[in-house]
Amino acid sequence: MIADPVVAAAGATSAEVAALMRVKNISVVPVVDNPKDRRYMGTISDRDIVARCVGAGHDPTDCSAADHARTDTPVVKPDTELKGYNVAKQLDPTDHHVRSTIVVVNGEKKVVGFIPHPEEIQGIVVA
Repeated sequence: MIADPVVAAAGATSAEVAALMRVKNISVVPVVDNPKDRRYMGTISDRDIVARCVGAGHDPTDCSAADHARTDTPVVKPDTELKGYNVAKQLDPTDHHVRSTIVVVNGEKKVVGFIPHPEEIQGIVVA
């Protein structure tokens, strides 16, 4: 798990999120209400920005991270037992891209961790 991961504010533009991903060399970030409170709202990937924003003819300087964030990413608490935890390879039936990530939130829904490649964690089942 990556503790205290990079996050994108819901109001950041898709272009700003893409620039953040480029600078940090990452491809998926949790989207939060604001950087201070870090309450989880969804995740956005570079693919989401390309396919759901640019590919749909939207201007990435006008779309916010919240506009294209997905809410189907698995979410767990820090004390969740991950041995035997199942993660679906394909969460969106209209998208054939494998999106196996897990967001870790505390009791207040604050993002405290991120598991970008759960298939690499012993005990997690990616099916």
